[in-house]
Amino acid sequence: MRYTISEMASLLGVTTHTLRYYEKMGLIRPEVNEETGYRYYTVTDTRRFNLCREFRAAELSLEECRELIGRPTVEQSDAVFDRQIAQLQRKQVLNELSIQFLEHTREQYRTLEQDAERIWVENFPEMWRLSFSQEEEANRDKELQQEKAEWLECMPAARWVSRLPRRVMEQFRACRHEYDYGLMMEADAARRLGLQRTRHVEVVCGGDYLTTIWKKDYRGSFGWDSLDGLHEEIVRRGFRAVGETFSSIVASREQPDGSIVNYHLTRTKIYT
Repeated sequence: MRYTISEMASLLGVTTHTLRYYEKMGLIRPEVNEETGYRYYTVTDTRRFNLCREFRAAELSLEECRELIGRPTVEQSDAVFDRQIAQLQRKQVLNELSIQFLEHTREQYRTLEQDAERIWVENFPEMWRLSFSQEEEANRDKELQQEKAEWLECMPAARWVSRLPRRVMEQFRACRHEYDYGLMMEADAARRLGLQRTRHVEVVCGGDYLTTIWKKDYRGSFGWDSLDGLHEEIVRRGFRAVGETFSSIVASREQPDGSIVNYHLTRTKIYT
């Protein structure tokens, strides 16, 4: 059985453009009538096309398809399959973590206004942190930038989080209100996603944090007012010591007058 390009396209449910592109890539090889220039496809071409279609559905590239239907050694085909299996397993983990993020955020949205300005103690797990900016100025180190790109691919498991050193709370309004930007994620999630503990990655201890939702209704950098409630509660409760403070956005709302209010989850490590 031989098919014209239009017959082949109709049979496979694709466009003639797709068939020409697959031919250009060397994935199918129709017979060509030298006199008329017409292409004729056979069952061999349909089988090769559909095998590539299955590989593509498993998110292999066309180049990898070409390698697998060429003359690969066992070592070469193993390398392609092993690499893609690892990538899909990582994607599976990230999808699971993304679902957890959305479920958790859904719950936060349900009680957003009730939790705004409320202060409570919440237990957080051990985290990994990649810091890349002192206040608004980014670190230009190439190795760090590569790690940053890898971590950004792990969002939303990785969250964009500002950090304030412990002295900000210990010397409230007496020291400089300093902070840095970075990405954070649970240590267990980082391990499952295959991230490495490099010299740029630090461990943030888990445990109890004094927590609040703070509403930021201005466009400037964070001011001391963002920490007033937490600091007053620290003084009132008389904790033995405090650690670093972390802040990340959880919601953003447009107001009737067109202004923007961002809701930040802000937490300070406490030692009771």
